[in-house]
Amino acid sequence: MATKREHAVAILDAIDSKARLKSRTILGAGVATAFLLVIAYLTIWHYAVGGGLLIGLLLQVTHERVTVAVDAMIASNMEKLGWKMEALDDEASMAKLRKLAKRNEG
Repeated sequence: MATKREHAVAILDAIDSKARLKSRTILGAGVATAFLLVIAYLTIWHYAVGGGLLIGLLLQVTHERVTVAVDAMIASNMEKLGWKMEALDDEASMAKLRKLAKRNEG
Protein backbone atom coordinates (compact mmCIF):
# COMPACT_ATOMS: atom_id res chain seq x y z
CA MET A 1 0.00 0.00 0.00
CA ALA A 2 1.40 3.35 -1.04
CA THR A 3 1.76 6.21 1.37
CA LYS A 4 0.35 9.72 1.01
CA ARG A 5 3.85 10.91 0.15
CA GLU A 6 4.13 8.45 -2.74
CA HIS A 7 0.74 9.56 -4.10
CA ALA A 8 1.73 13.23 -3.81
CA VAL A 9 5.04 12.58 -5.58
CA ALA A 10 3.23 10.72 -8.37
CA ILE A 11 0.78 13.61 -8.84
CA LEU A 12 3.54 16.22 -8.95
CA ASP A 13 5.59 14.11 -11.38
CA ALA A 14 2.56 13.65 -13.64
CA ILE A 15 1.83 17.39 -13.62
CA ASP A 16 5.47 18.08 -14.50
CA SER A 17 5.37 15.52 -17.33
CA LYS A 18 2.19 17.05 -18.71
CA ALA A 19 3.78 20.50 -18.69
CA ARG A 20 6.81 19.25 -20.67
CA LEU A 21 4.78 17.19 -23.15
CA LYS A 22 4.04 20.01 -25.61
CA SER A 23 7.66 21.16 -25.86
CA ARG A 24 8.88 17.60 -26.34
CA THR A 25 6.32 16.98 -29.07
CA ILE A 26 7.42 20.15 -30.85
CA LEU A 27 11.07 19.10 -30.49
CA GLY A 28 10.25 15.69 -31.97
CA ALA A 29 8.46 17.32 -34.89
CA GLY A 30 11.45 19.59 -35.50
CA VAL A 31 13.90 16.69 -35.53
CA ALA A 32 11.59 14.74 -37.83
CA THR A 33 11.33 17.70 -40.20
CA ALA A 34 15.11 18.05 -40.41
CA PHE A 35 15.46 14.31 -41.03
CA LEU A 36 12.78 14.38 -43.72
CA LEU A 37 14.41 17.33 -45.47
CA VAL A 38 17.65 15.34 -45.67
CA ILE A 39 15.70 12.36 -47.03
CA ALA A 40 14.02 14.61 -49.62
CA TYR A 41 17.38 16.02 -50.68
CA LEU A 42 19.13 12.65 -50.96
CA THR A 43 16.26 10.73 -52.59
CA ILE A 44 12.98 11.66 -54.24
CA TRP A 45 10.54 13.89 -52.36
CA HIS A 46 7.86 11.16 -52.36
CA TYR A 47 9.77 9.25 -49.70
CA ALA A 48 9.96 12.32 -47.49
CA VAL A 49 6.21 12.96 -47.82
CA GLY A 50 5.40 9.35 -46.94
CA GLY A 51 7.80 9.41 -44.02
CA GLY A 52 6.33 12.72 -42.87
CA LEU A 53 2.83 11.30 -42.86
CA LEU A 54 3.97 8.27 -40.91
CA ILE A 55 6.00 10.24 -38.37
CA GLY A 56 3.16 12.76 -37.98
CA LEU A 57 0.74 9.95 -37.22
CA LEU A 58 3.12 8.41 -34.69
CA LEU A 59 3.68 11.76 -32.96
CA GLN A 60 -0.07 12.39 -32.74
CA VAL A 61 -0.84 8.96 -31.32
CA THR A 62 2.02 9.19 -28.83
CA HIS A 63 0.97 12.65 -27.68
CA GLU A 64 -2.64 11.54 -27.16
CA ARG A 65 -1.70 8.33 -25.31
CA VAL A 66 0.72 10.09 -22.98
CA THR A 67 -1.86 12.79 -22.24
CA VAL A 68 -4.48 10.17 -21.38
CA ALA A 69 -2.02 8.21 -19.24
CA VAL A 70 -0.93 11.31 -17.32
CA ASP A 71 -4.53 12.40 -16.72
CA ALA A 72 -5.41 8.92 -15.50
CA MET A 73 -2.42 8.87 -13.15
CA ILE A 74 -3.38 12.24 -11.69
CA ALA A 75 -7.02 11.23 -11.24
CA SER A 76 -6.13 7.88 -9.70
CA ASN A 77 -3.71 9.33 -7.17
CA MET A 78 -6.05 12.22 -6.33
CA GLU A 79 -8.78 9.66 -5.62
CA LYS A 80 -6.44 7.64 -3.42
CA LEU A 81 -5.64 10.79 -1.44
CA GLY A 82 -9.35 11.54 -1.16
CA TRP A 83 -9.03 14.89 -2.95
CA LYS A 84 -11.18 16.40 -5.69
CA MET A 85 -9.66 17.33 -9.05
CA GLU A 86 -10.53 21.00 -8.41
CA ALA A 87 -7.85 21.04 -5.70
CA LEU A 88 -5.18 21.23 -8.41
CA ASP A 89 -6.39 24.73 -9.32
CA ASP A 90 -5.96 26.02 -5.77
CA GLU A 91 -2.48 27.24 -4.78
CA ALA A 92 -3.03 26.33 -1.12
CA SER A 93 -3.81 22.75 -2.09
CA MET A 94 -0.75 22.61 -4.33
CA ALA A 95 1.38 23.86 -1.43
CA LYS A 96 -0.10 21.11 0.76
CA LEU A 97 0.64 18.58 -1.98
CA ARG A 98 4.27 19.75 -2.17
CA LYS A 99 4.49 19.55 1.61
CA LEU A 100 3.17 15.97 1.52
CA ALA A 101 5.78 15.15 -1.12
CA LYS A 102 8.43 16.99 0.92
CA ARG A 103 9.32 19.23 -2.02
CA ASN A 104 10.04 22.93 -1.77
CA GLU A 105 10.11 24.01 -5.40
CA GLY A 106 7.49 26.50 -6.51
